[in-house]
Amino acid sequence: MGEVPKITDLHKVIQPYLPEGTTLESYSSCYLTKPGDNYGSVMLAIQAQIKDTDIVVRELPLIAKLPPVTNEIYWQIFQPERTCITENAVYKYLAPELKNLQLKAGVLPAELFDGFPRYYGSRISLNDRATKVDRDAVLVQENLTIRDYKPGNRHKPYDLAHTVLILHYLAQYHALPIALRLKTPQIYEEYVRPYFKKFDMNLNISAEEKDLMNNDILTDIKSATNGDESDVKRVKELLDKFDAFQAGKDVEDGPFTTLVHGDLWINNLMVKYNDDGVPVKLKIVDFQIAQYGSLVHDIIFLLFSSVETKVLDENFYNLLKIYYNAFIKSLRAVGVDTNSYRYETFLDEVHKQAHLQLPHAIFMMKVILADSSKLPNRLQRRGPDGVD
Repeated sequence: MGEVPKITDLHKVIQPYLPEGTTLESYSSCYLTKPGDNYGSVMLAIQAQIKDTDIVVRELPLIAKLPPVTNEIYWQIFQPERTCITENAVYKYLAPELKNLQLKAGVLPAELFDGFPRYYGSRISLNDRATKVDRDAVLVQENLTIRDYKPGNRHKPYDLAHTVLILHYLAQYHALPIALRLKTPQIYEEYVRPYFKKFDMNLNISAEEKDLMNNDILTDIKSATNGDESDVKRVKELLDKFDAFQAGKDVEDGPFTTLVHGDLWINNLMVKYNDDGVPVKLKIVDFQIAQYGSLVHDIIFLLFSSVETKVLDENFYNLLKIYYNAFIKSLRAVGVDTNSYRYETFLDEVHKQAHLQLPHAIFMMKVILADSSKLPNRLQRRGPDGVD
């Protein structure tokens, strides 16, 4: 895979997030990714040696996320000038503001939303005054595997127990930014909204390449439906609508507009289990394309990309109700009046928005079901070990 990229002045990034009196003595790093899987960013496993006030040196396992520093084409496609700043903002601004919101509302510390990995600092450049991302950008966070969080396997979709857990976390992740916007609009406008504008992943992809990708999908649909032209036509319509949606303008505020993850599938979720193998905790990762929009986008993409078909067939509307109840509970916990958040209104939002995520999920099926080593370059995505 070549030489591991060096992180200049790593100590300056993580020092503010270490316990007082603790210093970074040295570190070693290696690629976290497998060859061929690394496109949107470079993921490094860091073994940091830190010394505390008792002069004891111990290891601190970390993950460092760098932009695609070695490939100009990937830099253009994945737009780190936007994606790095957005993901940094989740940890630097959003997470602490959501914590403060909950504590001020009287939520017990043990009951705070805990769906974000621990943050150890970030930068967009070695130049403190820089406003544009360069190749010295880095985001540092905890290595979740050390705390027994396990990545999903794209070949093994979630069962009902996993899905219920994830929906509870997702409801909190969606509800709390809404509460922040309603209860502290000044903070929201300063520290949140500017970093989560609409994002078009296709912006720097040529029309020819996009047509080729869509035609691949339509060919698969034709094969899967025994040549049913009505199904092919409908998917073509949905693909066109999804492309238009991605290229659209920022959405206006509404009861169900919030910070959407944008890529919420099995490989961007890490689960912790109790001694009996029951899923009990969740961490959400990879917020590069997070943006302001309808919460329905995350729900539908998650369900149709990462949940067992049988679970969906038997529980679809029940799962929506589970999410809704958790969403309302999260709003009420921080003092938001939920009279305007009726279940029927929520279902109306689902019916308005859900179709836009179906082509997204269909595209992911090609990725999920394929052998990574045989995927065309344009379809290779993050692997189950934490690769972007």
